Amino acid sequence: MSRAKSSKPPVAPASGVPLRLGILDWGILVAIQLLAMVMIRSAGSRRGLELMPWPDGLEYAASAVNLAAGRGAVLHFGGYSYPSRYTGGYPLLLEFFYRLIGTDFRPLDASMFLGILSVLFLFILTRWMFGRAAAAIAALTLALSPVFITYSSLVMSDVPTLCVTLFAAVMLVTAASDEAPQSPNWMRMSAWLMFGLFAGFSTIIRPTNATILVGLALCVVMVPLERRDLPSLLKAALAIAIGFAIPVAWQLHQNAMHLGSAFASGYAWWVPEVYGAGGKTFSIAYLFGPTMPRNPHGNVIVYGMTLLGLDGMLGDPGDSRYFLYPFAAAVFATVGFLANFLAPGRPAGRRLIWFGRGYLVALTGLYCFYVFTDVAFILPGAFVLFIAAGAGAAVANRWMRGVLRNRRRSAGQLAAAAGVIVLDALLVVSLATEAAVRLSARPADSAMVASLEEQDSALPADATIVSNISLQFLELYMPAENRRFVGLNSLDPGERFTDYHLHRLYEKRAAGWNGAVPPVVFDGERMSPAAADSLGSAIGAKTPVYLLLAAPESDDYAGVLKTELDQLQEKFTVEPISQNKSAALYRLTARNQPATQ
Repeated sequence: MSRAKSSKPPVAPASGVPLRLGILDWGILVAIQLLAMVMIRSAGSRRGLELMPWPDGLEYAASAVNLAAGRGAVLHFGGYSYPSRYTGGYPLLLEFFYRLIGTDFRPLDASMFLGILSVLFLFILTRWMFGRAAAAIAALTLALSPVFITYSSLVMSDVPTLCVTLFAAVMLVTAASDEAPQSPNWMRMSAWLMFGLFAGFSTIIRPTNATILVGLALCVVMVPLERRDLPSLLKAALAIAIGFAIPVAWQLHQNAMHLGSAFASGYAWWVPEVYGAGGKTFSIAYLFGPTMPRNPHGNVIVYGMTLLGLDGMLGDPGDSRYFLYPFAAAVFATVGFLANFLAPGRPAGRRLIWFGRGYLVALTGLYCFYVFTDVAFILPGAFVLFIAAGAGAAVANRWMRGVLRNRRRSAGQLAAAAGVIVLDALLVVSLATEAAVRLSARPADSAMVASLEEQDSALPADATIVSNISLQFLELYMPAENRRFVGLNSLDPGERFTDYHLHRLYEKRAAGWNGAVPPVVFDGERMSPAAADSLGSAIGAKTPVYLLLAAPESDDYAGVLKTELDQLQEKFTVEPISQNKSAALYRLTARNQPATQ
């Protein structure tokens, strides 16, 4: 049969030169992206607006704001700056959006945008290498991945790392395509340079992403480049090294400025008992022993079940849905890996798969020794699973249709074809169930953020605000040049909005650290005389002073707040101003002096 009459779907030629997307491709892509947008929005915005989980989202957003303000990738609250636990890659991305959009920018919107962009580049990569059907299945499976949906609605670094990794993969495919030797030398070197730049940038988002270099080495060894003479290899290696070094050098400079050493860690600064010299961040015991948070199975079991699409079996028995991708997609991914390995004349596709597979194995292997467990940790490397699942599903269904058309098929072939049909049904049911569950959800808005935004517009710009809410959170949602925030206490009972960072600073001070800490009104059970005098002086100077209390979530913490409020009433007149289910606002004035709004 001639090539023009072939029933096979159009794919990238053997050279691996990227094909241009047609109208049908764009139609499919837009439809999947709209679905992804609906799925991400179905997760709700409450946790994203509240920058949960803390301290991750809170620190990313604060570092971005402080980068834009010229302070660097640091935290700034109570009048002092402190290093962030996290590297500055994701805050740099957030700062870009912050400068582009302005003060109306919400960090949550950047996560959503980068999630949609990830779907776009996954589709393009798969379309280039394996055809339209494979691209549609791969992008659809990613768009309906629970981990992807959830983390695209949070101010977390997992989806941004995935997005930047896909950028790097596009540059790899461009630089290592089989027709690259015919392109000008500067174009090839530029592509390698950009690969190194994106790989380095993904590493300063998540340092464990340096394992991307394992994938690069594996793909070059298993599928050698067309031009592999020593001068060409050295030029490519130099371009990658220069690109990789640029963002890494920036991060080392930030470390030296804010932590005192280029190789110091913000994790060790804030949580030395876990990440310091005496901590056990990585250990062989975590392979099969319990890890945080609440994982009794060990990392090997969790990540192994995840790669098999069976991770839902480890969770709630009443809700066995998958977390990363469904079991049927895992089977199709295995088919895709095998088909790609055996396919002749497709070096570009094999190179991409070896790159992704090497990266995923190295990344997952590293996290198997880590004290914390989270399926989202391996999401950046899991792009190859979605590509392989799409490619495997396309190959399997093409073979199945051929078997059904063949009247001389054997019983074994017919049984295998029926198995493909069953897998198709399982995949459709799994994805449809996830979509239905997401669409039926009724996410709530953030009452706390709405309350803070209301208070921000109502309170004077020069007010002093005493609060049990995280000072860093207040700095982000109630910013004003002359507004001053004071901690009510340094307690962190583990409630949603209490001050983790202030509590850690006071613990560091108690352990012998002599750095500056923001003052609190209650440094212990009794009111601090210095803090009381400071508030009294502010009131005497006609500065409006308020008390903003987050509603307690436990009886014990409610008792602590009541005791502290009683002591404040002994010193000041405490007049209620407003109250809702999230927070209460009071005005503090001198005794026997009426409060004025």
